[in-house]
Amino acid sequence: MDDIEKKLVDYIEKNKNEYVAFLQKLIKIPSLTGEEKDVQVFIANELKTQGYSVEMFEPDVKELFDKYPQIAQIPSLWNPEYDMPLKTDDAFTYSQLMESKFDKNKTYKDRPNVIAKLQGTGGGKSLILNGHIDVVTIGDRAKWKHDPWGAEISDGKIYGRGATDMKGGVAAMIKAMETINKSGIKLRGDIMMQTVVNEEHAGNGALGCVAKGYTADAAIVTESSGSGSVVTESGGGVYWEIKLKGKETHAACRWQGKEQYGVSAIEKAPLIINKLLEMERSLNKNEPDISLCVGMIKGGTYSTSTALECTLNGVAYFSANLGTKAEGLVKVKNLLKECVKNIDDPWLKQNPPELLFQHYDDAYRLGDNGKEILSTLMGAGKDLLGKEITISKMGACDARSLGNEGGIPVIVYGPGNTKTAHSLDEYIEIDDYIKAIKVLAVTIYRWSK
Repeated sequence: MDDIEKKLVDYIEKNKNEYVAFLQKLIKIPSLTGEEKDVQVFIANELKTQGYSVEMFEPDVKELFDKYPQIAQIPSLWNPEYDMPLKTDDAFTYSQLMESKFDKNKTYKDRPNVIAKLQGTGGGKSLILNGHIDVVTIGDRAKWKHDPWGAEISDGKIYGRGATDMKGGVAAMIKAMETINKSGIKLRGDIMMQTVVNEEHAGNGALGCVAKGYTADAAIVTESSGSGSVVTESGGGVYWEIKLKGKETHAACRWQGKEQYGVSAIEKAPLIINKLLEMERSLNKNEPDISLCVGMIKGGTYSTSTALECTLNGVAYFSANLGTKAEGLVKVKNLLKECVKNIDDPWLKQNPPELLFQHYDDAYRLGDNGKEILSTLMGAGKDLLGKEITISKMGACDARSLGNEGGIPVIVYGPGNTKTAHSLDEYIEIDDYIKAIKVLAVTIYRWSK
């Protein structure tokens, strides 16, 4: 490390208590998906005081569907009835949303993205730092040992909803840049920080930034990879629902002589499930490229009646090996459609199951154009942590929008362990948080100096 990099590390060490306090402030401001405004105003004001040019804008839902018809999602809120409120047999449309009864999902009113720009002196490479600010529901408050909005510190950990997913990452990128600025370092490259809304079950916040034309030579999404790991590939996901029909009758009337009269929709569910699992096994012969989860099954009204209906709900998570961008989504949707169609059963052939999609994310993989930003971060990590940064994969995140639709080489690097995300007593380790700030600060400096 050169003298400037040592200066950055020393500054972080001297100010780590203040950096921890800043993350606590973020956690203490509830920002459930759909209720992000208060924390975004706080961040915007913070960045203005640090000398950034700051703007706030609400994603334009119509623009997203017009520009990205196979990718754009229905805006979601944390409340169960507004989380994934609509279903489609192919891809969602703006007209479908506008014709629905879900008025709360039709706009991003009072749900702004924050864009903070710091212009470089010229001649350096530009960089986007991106993080989502919405968090998932806390669930049953009584089951938390720590206040989900308390940001309590215990045994070197900060507890609270969003600590790992992903206010730790947002705080880390803000404090990494603050370290550079307050150390008197002028970067040649332009820096843009984006704190975006509605990553959970939509991704429209980051997609809205792409739609506005924001771009850079590279981007780092500070989602929780852990300070010792960098992510170069994120998987996709298709949330599905399958509806089965039956013929309802009293159990005593199920058979009329030798002919079956009553058909329970539930008894047909194993045929569907087995076909889905057969598809999963086939695709995973060499390596696990798809994870097929049947999460819920509902059907029937009474134990002595054949069920008129049965509904299966689940998700198919898939790797970039099955395709990135919209092409991967289309492939996985078609795989699911084939499973539902091609079942050798007379009843299902006469009464075809209905397959609907509730949500979908495209997969992303870093290309050759991302080698330089990857090597820059890995070099910084090795110098600071004394060991090689490992390369890993993760589930869907906002890297997909910046990389796939924005055409920007994107890596994912930020503090926190994803195993604690979305869980009771979510936490982030302070040591991991501080290490990530150091790695980010040196990476940004090396990239844009």
